[in-house]
Amino acid sequence: MRAQKHPEEAARLAALARYDVLDTPSEAEFDDVVKVLAAFCDVPISVITLVESERQWFKAKVGLDVSETPIVQSICAHGILEKGVFEISDTTKDRRTADNPLVAGDPNLRFYAGAPLETPEGLPLGMLCVLDTKPRVLNDAQKELLRVMSRQVMTQLELRHTLTLERAARDEAENLLADSKKLLAQNEMLRREVDHRVKNSLQQVASFLALQQRRAQGPAAELLAAARGRVDAVVKVHDHLHRHAEHALIRADEFLKTLCASIAQNSPTNVRIETETDAVELQSERVMTLGLAANELISNAMKHAYQGREGTIHISLKMDGDDAVLTVRDTGAGLPADFGTGASQGLGLRVLGMLATQLRGALAHVSDNKGTSFTLRFPLGEPA
Repeated sequence: MRAQKHPEEAARLAALARYDVLDTPSEAEFDDVVKVLAAFCDVPISVITLVESERQWFKAKVGLDVSETPIVQSICAHGILEKGVFEISDTTKDRRTADNPLVAGDPNLRFYAGAPLETPEGLPLGMLCVLDTKPRVLNDAQKELLRVMSRQVMTQLELRHTLTLERAARDEAENLLADSKKLLAQNEMLRREVDHRVKNSLQQVASFLALQQRRAQGPAAELLAAARGRVDAVVKVHDHLHRHAEHALIRADEFLKTLCASIAQNSPTNVRIETETDAVELQSERVMTLGLAANELISNAMKHAYQGREGTIHISLKMDGDDAVLTVRDTGAGLPADFGTGASQGLGLRVLGMLATQLRGALAHVSDNKGTSFTLRFPLGEPA
């Protein structure tokens, strides 16, 4: 059956429009959320859903081939009417979903659980949900991760929205010189408040992932460790960008050294990290992407290169004409022959591919029994 309208439908839809996220391209920070949830909850489908009046649109998804469905097929439209985690253990036995085309027909959904994506005013924009083709019930840890990740998604949306408002305010300040000092002061206060909220949220997610990592085993533990590493890298990038927010360009080499020093403090005692850099300046958004790529490459080298033996990971950031070149090199046993193909193309390699694309660059590697070297080359300038 079709869900009823939300009691504050007009205000809810107006809030959704203000975030200006509908029909935007996929983004790694949202894609990682659904990947971690699908792995931790052991489900084939995980989705970030935004609910409009006549459709539901998916900002990020795992296990679905479509980007949206009509509202009459939306279980999330029922979910936004509830508070907290909304769970249907068997969709064929719930009157709200029994006649849903996605339940009665392909793909034969049988389980749904979601946490609302709520604005600070309490208006639900949609749901962060997991689905399965067989009845089931989430455990307490899975439900808690669903709640934490839904707040993280909203923090990202809030940050995007605030940055948009901040850019508009700065443009206005340039045209209204008489009021520029007042506007910039308000902007700085807003930026600091957002920074505080984002940092607290990221630290909360990192702590929760660390807790669940200690409890998990096998592939789930590895996925949670990788997710925790990425969140820690985002925290470090966020701190660096906040300290240098007044600059249009940021010294990427200084940030890389800071990031490597931080990683080294938590690295295995048998592995040393060395850095070698030229002075490289990048826009703040590209520093974020570069930091995530460096963290991914260093984490992979720590995990696979030495297997308990002593060794060194060498990281360099060099200028080469109009390009910057990030290199992460080890002297370990080398990569398997089928690396990068079939089952060996894991989440980390796919994440690196997405990050290289965001930098408009190319990722390459060379490996033999004397070690492995990954190189990420990307242009310094913005596209014409």
